[in-house]
Amino acid sequence: MPSISLVIAAFNEEATLEAVFARCLVVLSECSDDFEVLILDDASTDGTGEIAASIAREYPEAVRVITHRKNRGIAATFEELNQAATRDYVFDIPADGEYPPEALREIVPLLNDFDIVVCNRTFKRYTLYRRLVSWCYRWLPRMMFGVELYDPGSTKCRRRTLIEEIPLSSRGVFAEAERMIRAVRRGYRLGKVDVEPERRLAGDPRGASFGYVVLAAIDLFRLWFRLVIFRRRP
Repeated sequence: MPSISLVIAAFNEEATLEAVFARCLVVLSECSDDFEVLILDDASTDGTGEIAASIAREYPEAVRVITHRKNRGIAATFEELNQAATRDYVFDIPADGEYPPEALREIVPLLNDFDIVVCNRTFKRYTLYRRLVSWCYRWLPRMMFGVELYDPGSTKCRRRTLIEEIPLSSRGVFAEAERMIRAVRRGYRLGKVDVEPERRLAGDPRGASFGYVVLAAIDLFRLWFRLVIFRRRP
């Protein structure tokens, strides 16, 4: 059974954090005999921080809480969680309840064959704008780098050594896609499991805001020039 760091990003999710953590704890107990849970409260203005602290007091040996005094956004939050993880594999989950942590049951058997396993959503409750952004986020890397990322904006499980070894230049939400692109081009193996997303019950999705999209596009083309045009090491 693999050792797993399950990391939870939370921003104004007092309505869902406790329930999401409870589900994570159940599935972790089934899938790993050495695990930790890291919760990062990204400067929430509701009771998210108090709930996270209460969970840590109840499970002091398994749970660590990190708190931002200033909101830094989803990309910076998950990257800090990734870097703080200590187990062999890192599985990320947002606290809004959209992604079922039970997917870990399907992921763990695949870790012998893959270094990264992506939760590929079978459908998305998106507006037309979000659908366009999502399409670009998946298909542009495939056309520009020859890498199938499946659902790069979704939750995923990956080896922690991959996080340590691969440098990132992206400054926003494209960072995780960059890590996957570099990983595949280095020879790491990428797989997927299909998951049915649940309805988001809390939180404010901001990953596709216009500013984030523009920054992601800049990071995408900078990476393309670096890896494809100038043939730098991934």
